[in-house]
Amino acid sequence: MAPRRRFASYNRVAPTREGWVYVALVTGVLFGAVNTGNNLVYLVLGALLALLVVANVLAEWNLRELVVERRLPPEVADGVPALGAYVLHNRRGRGAAWQVELREVEGAQARGVAERCAAGGAVEVPVAWTFGRRGAVELTSVRIQSTFPFGLVRRWRDLPLPGEVLVFARPVRRPVPPALAGEGDDAAPRGRATESGEFAGLRPWRAGDPLRRVHWPTSARVGAPMIVVRSAQGVDEQVLHLDPALSGEPREEAIRRLAGRVEAHLANGDAVGLDVDGTSLPARAGAAWRRRLLTTLALLELR
Repeated sequence: MAPRRRFASYNRVAPTREGWVYVALVTGVLFGAVNTGNNLVYLVLGALLALLVVANVLAEWNLRELVVERRLPPEVADGVPALGAYVLHNRRGRGAAWQVELREVEGAQARGVAERCAAGGAVEVPVAWTFGRRGAVELTSVRIQSTFPFGLVRRWRDLPLPGEVLVFARPVRRPVPPALAGEGDDAAPRGRATESGEFAGLRPWRAGDPLRRVHWPTSARVGAPMIVVRSAQGVDEQVLHLDPALSGEPREEAIRRLAGRVEAHLANGDAVGLDVDGTSLPARAGAAWRRRLLTTLALLELR
């Protein structure tokens, strides 16, 4: 294991398409110099080889002492791009890093490019993460790579950066949709939520929310509109069910529909509960309860 870890600390190298063309050019000049013995051809060959040496030295230096950190979005759903960022730190005392590409190695798809990172500085690179499945997803490492300075050689290194992300099921959003195959609900109508109910929390604004429910001080502080959620005694209670016999893609589609119904009912002011795979959650409302319901759906067994 020690030799493998030591090897991982070095840059790996592969020629680009332009690099292969350059190698072919150097090879041709080499044969021409050997066959003709012309000093001018030898001079051109020496210049080409010197350029290759300089390119490799600069490329190796370009990826030295770089550190990456992730800034993941607060919520992610499978198959939905979520905006976040990488932060690239250049810990060298001198020499900026140029044209450094960053991407995830396992667990998700994300890619961004830092055009320049000054010595001793840091630069934030906006990226969009896309996760292929719901549940707890492990991230292992971030790959940094560059074709600096002349685009002849691609160098890369995988920096270990372990982490775990909870990926919610992608909600199928419909305005309080009816139950479809594999799902159902028990509704206990008790009127509608009022504006004078007990304060239950805050949640981000969604299309269709009335402006009178915006909590302006919090919205100004966080830089995004936040809606006041109240748990009045007159809310409807909705307990959603999942057919335990489902498996495969039909089960995943039913889970996505349930996630969409959770969002729709809570946005409508309802109290929502779940009865899925032997887990029973009572009907409640609020932003914290919304996350609890979506977490339960995200962590259901993958069949």
